[in-house]
Amino acid sequence: MTDKLVERLVLAIEAQQATIAQQAEQIGLLVQSVAMLLGEEVGTPVAEDAAAPRTDMDGNPY
Repeated sequence: MTDKLVERLVLAIEAQQATIAQQAEQIGLLVQSVAMLLGEEVGTPVAEDAAAPRTDMDGNPY
């Protein structure tokens, strides 16, 4: 392989890495938004800054 080809491959990989990182961040924000909306739908809104109370499967705090 020539040096130019290797350099082009490295640049392509770095560009893909940046795209994947952006997509992962967007997916994380989407999941967080859905979780917050589901919490509001059920009647237990989730505050962005506060940790949700820990409950068992029946909803009893522990």
